[in-house]
This record gives sequence, C-alpha cells and structure tokens, in this order.
Amino acid sequence: MPAAVPAGPGDRPAAVAAATVTARAAGSGLPPRAGRRPELDVMRALVVAGLVVFHSAVVFAAGASWFVKDPRPSVGFTVFLLWGSLWGMPLLFLVSGMGVRYAMRSRPAAGFAAERLARLGIPLVTGLVLLVPPMFYLEQLAQPGFHESYWRFWLTFMNIPHLAGGLLPRGSWSSGGVSFDPAHLWFLYVLLVFSLVLQPLLRYLSGLRGARLAGRAAGLAARHPVAMLAVAAVPVMATEAVFGPDVNTGGWERVAYVFPFLYGFVIAGDARFESALVRARWSALAAAVAGTVGLLAWAAALSAAGTSVMVGAAPGWAALQGLAGWAWLVAIVGFGAAFTARRRTPGTGEPRTAVVGEPRWRRAARYANQAVLPFYLLHEPVIVAFAWVIVRWHAPIGVKYPALVVVSFTATLVIYELAVRRYRPSRFLFGMKTRRGAVGA
Repeated sequence: MPAAVPAGPGDRPAAVAAATVTARAAGSGLPPRAGRRPELDVMRALVVAGLVVFHSAVVFAAGASWFVKDPRPSVGFTVFLLWGSLWGMPLLFLVSGMGVRYAMRSRPAAGFAAERLARLGIPLVTGLVLLVPPMFYLEQLAQPGFHESYWRFWLTFMNIPHLAGGLLPRGSWSSGGVSFDPAHLWFLYVLLVFSLVLQPLLRYLSGLRGARLAGRAAGLAARHPVAMLAVAAVPVMATEAVFGPDVNTGGWERVAYVFPFLYGFVIAGDARFESALVRARWSALAAAVAGTVGLLAWAAALSAAGTSVMVGAAPGWAALQGLAGWAWLVAIVGFGAAFTARRRTPGTGEPRTAVVGEPRWRRAARYANQAVLPFYLLHEPVIVAFAWVIVRWHAPIGVKYPALVVVSFTATLVIYELAVRRYRPSRFLFGMKTRRGAVGA
C-alpha cells in the first residue's frame, strides 16, 4: 500500500475512529486493524487463482454457454460450477471491501477516487481494448460462415457509442448484430462503481458516528453471532429474490454484491465481527451445506423438466442461493480467521515465526497482492486460447480438463512475470504501482 499521508482537518474524525477501533481490537485478543492484513491478500489470491480451475470447468460443463465449449460436456462440472458460484465472487467482493477500508485510511476522498480510477479504471479499459475482443472473436470463428478479419471485428466490438450507452445500464451492448459484454472484467467495473458511488457512506462508516453505530452492531454480534449473521443474510436473499440470478455476473445479480462489499468494509473496522465469524463458522458450514444440497436438488428437478435454473427458477431459488452463498462466506472467513489466529503469538497479534526475518508466507502475500489484479485480467483470455486447441484433442475430459488448468495457470503466471511485472508501462496498464528499476522507467 502507498505510504500514509498526513491527516487533514477533514480526516480527523476517521483517524479518531480508527484509533478507537484499534484500541478495542487490541483488547479483544485479535489483531488490531491499523495495517493491512496479509492473510486477506493470500485469501484473495487463492480465490483468483481458483478462477482458473472454475473457468476451465465452464468449458466442459453441461448447460453452460461460454466462448469455447467441449463437444461432450459433463453434468459433474455443472454441479461444481453451481457450488463455486455460491461463494467465489461474493468472497472477492467481501475481501475487496476490507481492502477499501485500509486504502481509505491513508487517503482523502479525492485521493481515494483517483487511486480507484487508476487501480480499476485503467485496467478495465486495457482489458476491453486488448483482452476481451479476442475471446469473442474465437467464439465467432466457431460460427458457420464467419470470415471477418480480426481488425474489422475489433472495430465492431469497440463501438464506443453503443458501448457507452449499454455498459452502464445493462452491463452489455450490441454492435454489428452481435451482443457483447465485458466478460470477466465486469468485476472491475462493478467494484469501481461501488467504490466511487458508495464513498459518502463509507466515509460515514469510518467516522465517529459510523464507528459508534458499527460498534453497537459488533457488540450484538459478539453476544449473538449466529443471529446477527443470519440477519445479515436477509438483504442478500431479498435482492436475489427480487432481481434473480445473472449468469453474466458470476451467477449473482450484480446489485447483490454490494452487501458482501459493505460487510467486508464493516468487518475490517472492528475485531469483534471477526470473532463472531469464528464462533459461527460451524453453524454457517452446516447451513451452507444444507442450502447447497437443496439447490442441487432443485436444479436437478428443473433440469428433468427441461428448464434452466437461470430462466425458470422461482424467487425461492434465488433467495436460497443468497442464504447458501452468505453461509459459505461466513464459514470460509470464519475458518480462515480461526486458522490465522492460532499462528499469532499470544498477546502480540503477530504471526509466530520460527526464524528471525520476514516469514515466507508474508513474502508470498506481498507477491500475491501485486500479482492478483494482472492475473485476474489475463487468466480468462489465456484459458479461452488454450481451450480452443484442447477441446479438439481426441482424449477424455479427465485428461483435457487438468491439462487446461495446468497450462492456463502456468501461462498466465509466466505472462505476468515476463510481460507485465517487469515494465513500467505494462504495470500502469494493469493497475499496478509503477516502481523504480522497472524497464521503461
């Protein structure tokens, strides 16, 4: 993270609130919220790395449309996708909300908005120009009678008036008779909108009044963790029930992601919330498993009737998805917090270390925090490119799928290391901080 800047007069309430929260956390036995949590960087990196496993599975899943599809899809991959969609992207939004809390502590409002535009807006434009069009082009190449050159297709994709008029209200646009969307970049777009539009609310929650309100909620969570976390599920369930799931945004209605984002922001401000997650983790796991089993049974019944869950499901399906998804988040974060708490030296909030010096996992967390956004940008076009070749192999799915995962993950990491990380212009375009010593500086 960038170095902290001196707090101005308008930042004093937030600074006082942060100091209050830090003191409260210190007395709770959990780590203070004064600095960035490296284990959260590891969690986010694991989710993004897991997207290679997830998106590779889409190629082989029955009932799921994508840029490249295997001619013999499997229902087993469909079940895997349903489970992963319940918690994968919501977890990214929750961890992103935590990260926004840390980023806002060292920046005034204008500085934070500028940082978000550089961190998310520039990579979004980079991806729309360079990374997303090739995936749609490969999809069109599979259509009979399509012989258009890539350059002409790219001009159709980058139809600026249609893109500008469709992306904001609908998340997609049409040009040249073809429907387009930002593919996996929808996450950057939605996260950027949340970060900018919700900034007044986030500033309020960081101030004295917001801290007092969050403190009362944290006190209730400390006394009744399962009940409070169940209440937190209600807005998620209601939003999903009203708007329904959306296959183009990770299986969730994009508005519903605002809740894990805000919950992450609030959780990062008071250690008692994390304590509640730890205490509720087993109950949440039981609810998550039960909800997932119910969704799978419901999906099987709809499939037998010839109906897709994304089209013909009742609001009850979407509400159950919201409940199961939130329960998975509580369980995952709760177990993760319990694990990292055991690695801290009692009374210090610092990780136990066997040798003098920085622990390896902290170095890995720092590397992962730098790599996660470029890796996210690169992974899907890399998967599509390799899938275009691998689906044509005369081999069983048991061979093609792991091959696609391994090759795509390795190639994405190599491209990041050799073509993005080492050069200032590419670091800028992929949302990384430019650094001295990079080629092109």
